[in-house]
Amino acid sequence: MQDITLNGDSLDIETLWRFSQAALDPKARIKIRIEPKAMARVKAAEKFVHDLASSGDTVYGLNTGFGYFAKTRIQESQIETLQHNIIRSHACGVGDPLPRDLVLMLWLILLNSVCRGHRGLASGKLQSIIRMLEAGILAVVPSRGSVGASGDLAPTAHAVLATLGEGECNVPTAKGFARMKASAALKKAGIKPITLGPKEGLCLINGTQLSAALAVKLWNETKQLVDTANLAAAMSIEALRASHHMTDDLLLKEQRQEGTLACGRAIAKWLGGETGVSKSHADCDRVQDSYSLRCAPQVHGMAWDELAQAKETLAREINATTDNPLLFPDRKLVIHGGNFHAIYPARVSDKLAMAITTLAAISERRVNTAMRTEKSGLPTFLIENGGLNSGFMMVQVTAAALVSECKSLCFPASVDSIPTNNDQEDHVSMGPGAGLKALEIAKHARYVLAIELLIAAQGLDMLRPLKTSPRLEKVKAAIRARVKYMKEDRFISPDIEAVHELVRGNFLLKN
Repeated sequence: MQDITLNGDSLDIETLWRFSQAALDPKARIKIRIEPKAMARVKAAEKFVHDLASSGDTVYGLNTGFGYFAKTRIQESQIETLQHNIIRSHACGVGDPLPRDLVLMLWLILLNSVCRGHRGLASGKLQSIIRMLEAGILAVVPSRGSVGASGDLAPTAHAVLATLGEGECNVPTAKGFARMKASAALKKAGIKPITLGPKEGLCLINGTQLSAALAVKLWNETKQLVDTANLAAAMSIEALRASHHMTDDLLLKEQRQEGTLACGRAIAKWLGGETGVSKSHADCDRVQDSYSLRCAPQVHGMAWDELAQAKETLAREINATTDNPLLFPDRKLVIHGGNFHAIYPARVSDKLAMAITTLAAISERRVNTAMRTEKSGLPTFLIENGGLNSGFMMVQVTAAALVSECKSLCFPASVDSIPTNNDQEDHVSMGPGAGLKALEIAKHARYVLAIELLIAAQGLDMLRPLKTSPRLEKVKAAIRARVKYMKEDRFISPDIEAVHELVRGNFLLKN
């Protein structure tokens, strides 16, 4: 059983990420709790909505149409239909479904926002949604259809549609996950579909929850990539017999960048001081190493600093109210604005995408250095009997192809905008697009780093009987448990996939 407590103020991105992974395990059980003070705020907003509805005053989203139809007044007898219609009409996404962890994270960010007491969802319906999530019922949500305008309307509408007993969802079973109609899933779980009251349809789809969820997932993946890049750089430094001087604290502190110092120290920790390999070239005539080795702390450090800045931005975003209009029950106010604009998570995704691409690019350069005997001191393409064997020649090409694609995907989505809704929404964030393509970049970078680790393990074996640090020896042993030393050409794609699985599962960083 995993549990999480929401109060609208203290949700953090690492906890959110770890909890959401339960959605990928059909055997996992989750518990979502709402703090009493937060529930009191929800109930206060619920009462305020009831009072507004009874007053007869015109309030956007409560008794008016939406967006371009904001000036259209809706009769009281049609308010329930209005709120259901916004869900049905806005559930118009296309493309591959989002993975379950992102759908659960979307919901948690949205419900945490409800806890701030400015949206207006009824407390009983909040509890019904929580019951559905705890039962593992998650809607099938197409990945494309949002420009991050008035929030992530289309994908969130798909998520909400299941609470009405409409559309499709997937649920955990003894054999994995099954796709079925939402009505059947709710009936099987003994949960009644909810009926939406004033403002509730709007308050459930407005906001940046998908853009933020994508950025949170990306942040966690980027953190793992930075840590893996530091490990890969350390292995390459040893395999290519580069100097350890570039990790000296005296040097690193002089750049006065926290990321440089953190990554330099991380690389140094993997190297573990003087090693058999480092002693073997202590008196060599090489004065300075290639930038891809010598500047690893600085380049990796840039990504580390981007992570630190992004963490603060995302912490604010997932604890915010990104609806419109906002309710302030204690002041009897309804205020219209643009908190739903997803520019902040969009910018986080764009910046991390560029940081990841830079990590992949410098990793590929270290791989390329290993191919050249005049640089590495190792056999060309790291293979015995070269010519008859091509060794890792094409593996470097694969890394280069992946890096080139990362660069192509790096155009910042957040600087783009396409007006929608008859120009009512005339500037949009492209937040989901930014997050989706950044996650694709992260996948490519993970493969590039896996290739570097595979190459470095081959290089270290070619230096035998010399040994590297105890930690790096354990990493190499973990790789060798999956991939044998390549003495002659063989089908190599499975080797890359095997190391990639070690990287993706975070196994190597545990050494």
